[in-house]
Amino acid sequence: MSISVPTNTTLSVGIAGTGALGSAVAHALINGIDGLKLTHLSDLTPNKDFNIPYVDFDELANECDIIVECLPPKAVPELAEKVLKAQKTLIMISSCALLIYPEILDIHKDTHSRIIVPSGALSGIDGVKALKELGIISSKIASTKHPRGFTGAPYVDKMGIDLTQIKTKTKIFEGNAFEAANAFPANVNVAATLSLAALGPEKTRVEIWADPEAKGNMHELTIEGTYSTLYSRIENKPDPANPKSSMLAAQSIVSALKDMHNQLIVL
Repeated sequence: MSISVPTNTTLSVGIAGTGALGSAVAHALINGIDGLKLTHLSDLTPNKDFNIPYVDFDELANECDIIVECLPPKAVPELAEKVLKAQKTLIMISSCALLIYPEILDIHKDTHSRIIVPSGALSGIDGVKALKELGIISSKIASTKHPRGFTGAPYVDKMGIDLTQIKTKTKIFEGNAFEAANAFPANVNVAATLSLAALGPEKTRVEIWADPEAKGNMHELTIEGTYSTLYSRIENKPDPANPKSSMLAAQSIVSALKDMHNQLIVL
């Protein structure tokens, strides 16, 4: 997704959350993205690597044209409300928050702001969107990670799953995207993003697999359309600083930022 703006306009960018994901985006902006300037950061624990002012969410929303969200899902509603009411653009990587906290979209309806959801760790979202124009019959995603990638997930704790005892590839969850977002909020942004691009959270089927032999995070899409069927599989190396995510997620944000001023955009 892109925004058409004059090429001689410089937009200010703020990042909420400077963990592994936000830091990667910050470095890309500091290294240079045409038409954009990183001006503010926000985090409870400032990253001393950046000589950029740290501010609260209110100032971030008021001072920046574009705000990039790289937060835990539970922190997203507070940021989103401030950004949307300030009529700014929100680039939102924690797409599962849109399913868990529907009030975000309720607020958005009454504003002129934009929410941009990057593809994250997925491949094939462009094809999914094209299929939707002609009709999608079914939509499914199967995500596979090493068991340690699911540590602390609410569903794992609720069901008493001992991740250390998983010795072979095991399906630990099956349900729709809404259920998956609540069960694995740190792991299933991919499922939430697919649901937003396709049939919605209630009709998007999700499987979660834990595989002790997995060397990365794998996501497999099966989308049956009226005239085409899309199969997509991507294997991402996990981010060393955050095994629940992949390094590709940060680069999808960088790609979205670059499209803000690109004269040639491939969707």
